[in-house]
Amino acid sequence: MRSPWYGLLAALPLIAALGPAATGTGAVASEVDCAALPRRTDRMVCANPALRAEDAEIARLYKLAVAKAGGHAAPVIAEQARWLATQDRLCGDLAPADDERARTCLARALPLRRAALAVQATRPALPLCDRVAATLATARGLDGGPPVGDLDEQLIGAGLLTPAPEQELTQAWRDRLPPEATADAGDQMAVVPFGSSHVAVTALDDAASCTSFSVHWLDTAGNGGPALPPPETRPADGSSAQGAAYCWSESAGFGLDATGAPVFFAQDSGPTRPVARPQRTTVRIRPVRRDRWGAACRVEATYQTEFRLGDGRCAADADTCRALTEAAPRWATALAASPWSTGADHPPGRPDYPALDGLTPHHGPFAPTFLAIPRVKGWTYTGLPNFEEEAPLLDWRSPEGPLVLRLSPGMLNWQPGPMILAAWRQEGSTLVPVAAYALNQVRVGVPAVTMALGQGKP
Repeated sequence: MRSPWYGLLAALPLIAALGPAATGTGAVASEVDCAALPRRTDRMVCANPALRAEDAEIARLYKLAVAKAGGHAAPVIAEQARWLATQDRLCGDLAPADDERARTCLARALPLRRAALAVQATRPALPLCDRVAATLATARGLDGGPPVGDLDEQLIGAGLLTPAPEQELTQAWRDRLPPEATADAGDQMAVVPFGSSHVAVTALDDAASCTSFSVHWLDTAGNGGPALPPPETRPADGSSAQGAAYCWSESAGFGLDATGAPVFFAQDSGPTRPVARPQRTTVRIRPVRRDRWGAACRVEATYQTEFRLGDGRCAADADTCRALTEAAPRWATALAASPWSTGADHPPGRPDYPALDGLTPHHGPFAPTFLAIPRVKGWTYTGLPNFEEEAPLLDWRSPEGPLVLRLSPGMLNWQPGPMILAAWRQEGSTLVPVAAYALNQVRVGVPAVTMALGQGKP
């Protein structure tokens, strides 16, 4: 199970409290020493014009939302404080060497927070789930396109969900919880206190690929009571004494919603392989009321997608590199639309690899070199280093001569990644890497977002 909290004046936006110089006016360099600011998130926003502009707009919308709330502004202020603390934890607490990741974290979170505040400032009385749907429908990234990341990650970045960090399952916790809560035989267990009244006990299975959990209310002394019923109906797979587990393309988390109430949230990430069709992803949010669950809501977003050339290198001549990079997105789209790609991983009788424009099957001998994604002029793929084994070798007559290609889905951090393309040139008995690229499936256009209420008493 992918954990969404691993991979974003206290009530004001990040650096807006410093005044106009720190809110995107262009005067930061002369009026504020960004490096002297105490918080890492402040320093990064201050030093980046695009992030300063986002922060300035967040400041404006936040003040407008507080003003619209009038005498009921306390929840607005508390939500902003929780969002600030979350961004400090998810973005600011990364290791000093991870400045690029920290900036990326902030660049994703600030536009989402801006969208959430824009909805709150214009429609202050919206119920949470309606506000979630409206935020997801209007949010845009810094590049103007749809935000990246699963819906639970977007809602954390927007401040509508605050994830609770895991804690070690110490003996003190075991003494406070009923025996059945810690009886799971998983190879790693932890607790997740969320709100002040509930705790979840999580357990990884032996392969560390799936997580199950049980949820318990805490009495006034902090001791756990009996387990609540499962928060949602799931297939019983027998993988855990605590119930069906969440694996691979799913995640489940615990934390607070925008009102500060304890909630469970679960994310379905959709297909586990790149497929050339709209991406549908859902998030479910369910509040917990002492020893029972409240009414759930389900929000689904559908994104149009296309393949674009990502990181990589080409060491061929200019004409060959140009032809390769122009054709690669087209090949990736055709492969993703084929039965070979839309099927499950490695099924018996898998459909044949599709015919791709300008490529023909390679009939030469298979060399061990073809197994691994090559390094080309210093570029190294950061995911799993091998191609999917069923992906065939292909011949391509490039402008500089014949090349051998391989194109297959990739994996990043044990999660589905981009398509990976590599090319080699035969020089006598030696195979020389000519090119290697990642082809990212990116969201485009305006998402279609729907919201439905589920069962349960509010």
